[in-house]
Amino acid sequence: MDGRQHENWTHEEREIGWHLVILGPLVTKKELPTYAHVVRVDAILNLNTEGLKMGRPVVIVIFFCLLAQATTTFDLTADFSLRNNPNQAWQYGYSETNSLDPAQFRIDKSTGALGQIGFWHPRVSDRPGPGYYPYVAYNSAKQTRLGSSNGWAARAGEVAMEASNSGQYSLIRFVAPAPGTYQITTRFEGIHFGLSSTDVHVLHNATSLFDAEIEGYGGDPAFHAVKGTSPTAAYSGQIDLKANDTVTFACGYGKNKTNFSDTTGLFAQVILLSEVGTRK
Repeated sequence: MDGRQHENWTHEEREIGWHLVILGPLVTKKELPTYAHVVRVDAILNLNTEGLKMGRPVVIVIFFCLLAQATTTFDLTADFSLRNNPNQAWQYGYSETNSLDPAQFRIDKSTGALGQIGFWHPRVSDRPGPGYYPYVAYNSAKQTRLGSSNGWAARAGEVAMEASNSGQYSLIRFVAPAPGTYQITTRFEGIHFGLSSTDVHVLHNATSLFDAEIEGYGGDPAFHAVKGTSPTAAYSGQIDLKANDTVTFACGYGKNKTNFSDTTGLFAQVILLSEVGTRK
């Protein structure tokens, strides 16, 4: 637009005009909006106005894509599965020993359920003991639900983690499907009514990105008052990942070295902001 009002346009401008037509957004998985731009033909081709006077206006429509930065979101809650492990980019598991060395990661093999809260366990086990811990649990309900022995409560869509009493970590891994820049956002919170006492971590491969301690209850306040010196911990950051790099979310048994009353909640999201080779 040249900034003038329609009444000040010349005859030729009124015949053709300037138009901006927005067709969109055309939403794909990568959220790529598409637009059509209708432009004044004589501004491009330097046409004279004789054709216009003969009633044969010409319009050129130039389609172009405004390539908004493509993003793909991996959300632990939305993606969670109690059938598949690995599950797309996510893996549910534990450490073989009291170590966060990526080589110690093991895949959970067994699932169980307590109402609408499902569990991944190292081995088949329906009660606390060998093969039961560490566990990864998930509340599939749309409301907060009580966990095992009614000792803790997980919010809707929340993942719950608990280490073993020998120090094995409860682990969730994200495996990068493509090289690129990723945004990582996570929140840990104590959700046991006995006040969780755990250590939580976010790692890129073997390198620590975030370490914190959970001391207290930071879950749904309708089930227990928020309490403790550090009932929640959160991390957000960007990182460049290669294909098959891992981002690990870990929960240990804390500085008191016991998993008693330690259930810890987790929400996590990983967003692929740009793939290598597509960055502007």
